[in-house]
Amino acid sequence: MIGTGGFIGSHLCEKLLSETNQTVLAVDVYCDKIKHLIEPDSVPWSRCIQLRRINIKNDSRLKGLIKCSDLVML
Repeated sequence: MIGTGGFIGSHLCEKLLSETNQTVLAVDVYCDKIKHLIEPDSVPWSRCIQLRRINIKNDSRLKGLIKCSDLVML
């Protein structure tokens, strides 16, 4: 999920994690709004989320992350 550091992205990420058993790869420059989701043992699904702190405007790693994903949400 690209943009998880924003208001909508952080809430959508939390909803997805709480209602499914999917693993979420959270991508954003900032992680303040989802910090509570990635801290160990803070929520039951903390093991189902991975954070990549990258700037999507100029980071070549984004292409590889998209290729290895089943679904991309912006």
